[in-house]
Amino acid sequence: MGKIIFIVMLMCSLGLQAHAPKALELSYDGETATLSVKVLHRVSNPEKHFVKSISVFAGEELLAEKAYERQESAESQAEIFLFLDKPLRQGQAVTVKATCSIMGEKSAELEWE
Repeated sequence: MGKIIFIVMLMCSLGLQAHAPKALELSYDGETATLSVKVLHRVSNPEKHFVKSISVFAGEELLAEKAYERQESAESQAEIFLFLDKPLRQGQAVTVKATCSIMGEKSAELEWE
């Protein structure tokens, strides 16, 4: 019985430390066809708890994706996506999704004007 309680408490404490990314900061530069993404995801150990991937979608179409094995800082993960071959059109909305290596994800939408 004591072993079961220990395992349950351990699992609960691990779940409290895991969390989805907090926010995404997005900007698009039409002259250079670059999408800048900053994922705010504060962690205590960027080697074990990190932004696992950033994906860019136009509707259901996956435009770009980047996977990571660690987070660049304890505060955030940043990435620049180049769309030289297929620049975003004015008024085109993109959705950016950031996924945590442990639990959860966060999405944000940007419509380039």
